[in-house]
Amino acid sequence: MNTTDFILLLQKQSRQLVSMLVPELKSNLGTSHYRRLTDEEMVQRLEMIYRDLIPWLDSKDESALQNAGEDSGKLRFAEGIPLGQTVLALILAEKHLWRYLRSSAITLEENARRAVTEFFQKRIYYTSRGYEASLAESNRLARRALEQQKPAAVAPTPAYTEASKEAESEGEVSRGGQVGEFGG
Repeated sequence: MNTTDFILLLQKQSRQLVSMLVPELKSNLGTSHYRRLTDEEMVQRLEMIYRDLIPWLDSKDESALQNAGEDSGKLRFAEGIPLGQTVLALILAEKHLWRYLRSSAITLEENARRAVTEFFQKRIYYTSRGYEASLAESNRLARRALEQQKPAAVAPTPAYTEASKEAESEGEVSRGGQVGEFGG
C-alpha cells in the first residue's frame, strides 16, 4: 500500500484502530496512570496521535510534529502521567498499528513504513522534550517558592567571645577532652 492509500485508511479507520488499543492501555501494567482517564479521553488522545501521523506522511512537516509532540508532553506532565508511561503509550500505539496492518494483510511500501517508524521515533523524542521542559519549569518554580519562604537571615552570634577566651585561659573549656584540659 502506498502512502496516499495508507492516509485514506487512517482517516477512515482511526476510530476503530484506537478503540481496539484502549483496552491494552488500560490493562498494561506500564500504563497504569492512563486508567484514570475515561475511555473517551483515551480515544481522543490516541486519535490525536494517528491524526498527527497523517500530515507527517503527507508533508514530513518537522515543526508541526515538534509542536504537537511538545504540547502533548506538557499536557501529560500537567496530568501527572509519568514520562515512562507516556513513552510506553506511544510505543504501544505504534506496535498496535503494525499489528493491525498485519492482521488486515496490509503491507506498506518501504517509504511509508520508514515514514511511520520515523514519525513515532520523533514523536517520542518531542513528547519527551515537552515533558522535560514542563518538569524543569516546575522545578524552577518550586525552588523560587522555597527561596521566598526562607526566613530572613539571622545575624550569627559570635561563637568565640571574650568570656570564652578567659575560660580557656583558666583551663575550664574542653574541646573534646576532659574538663580542664587544653586543646583536644
